[in-house]
Amino acid sequence: MTPEEKAASKERANQKRRLRRLWASDSSLEEICEEVGMEEQDLLRFAASLGLQDREAPECYLPSLLEIRLATASIRMGWTQVEREARLEGRLSDRLDNATGRDNYAG
Repeated sequence: MTPEEKAASKERANQKRRLRRLWASDSSLEEICEEVGMEEQDLLRFAASLGLQDREAPECYLPSLLEIRLATASIRMGWTQVEREARLEGRLSDRLDNATGRDNYAG
């Protein structure tokens, strides 16, 4: 075997191990595709060639960070001015009550 063939063989073995680990995890199919660097159909064919069983859909939905931020902004838009001031006052008083907290670092 040439050094290039050995390197290719090692890379293929690493890819197989990574796919098996990801396949058993709670990662979505899209996340696995991104991690392995394959399109969905190619990934499914590769998984089938390794004898991996069909994946069940995850039991829960985990929103992305962007979805969480958008939902938070949407909720905050519905606050009245009085509610907004009360909530911000609560955050400020929490910081003042805990003068050693990480949010109070003045440096």
